[in-house]
Amino acid sequence: MKLRCTQNSVRIRVRKSDIETLAQQGTVRESVCFGPTNFFHFELGITPGIDSVEATFSEGVLRVVLPKERAQSWMNSSEVGIEVQRTNAEGAISLHLLIEKDFPCLDRDNEDKSDTFWELAADNPEKC
Repeated sequence: MKLRCTQNSVRIRVRKSDIETLAQQGTVRESVCFGPTNFFHFELGITPGIDSVEATFSEGVLRVVLPKERAQSWMNSSEVGIEVQRTNAEGAISLHLLIEKDFPCLDRDNEDKSDTFWELAADNPEKC
């Protein structure tokens, strides 16, 4: 799973194995270690009973959750991504969330591409 954050935007790219874990366990998590006791975690989860994609950040964990039905539809189809725009209670600050299936990077020869969605890349060259 890959994470990219910029200017109120969070983009998560998931590999095939991440989707398998998400389907089986209901969550997939990655960690970045900044020292022996200093970690940043980010995770993607499935939550039944919610109506929309939600994101929270608490105690060093960025958590993005998908509604169960929406997640299952996305995971079991050729649909590339789920994209939503969230606003705060005042409607002033928006958060752009994009959760995508990971395509192979064609310009990175030394990167392992075996766990990416090659079969979808040909139909969506602008996403590569």
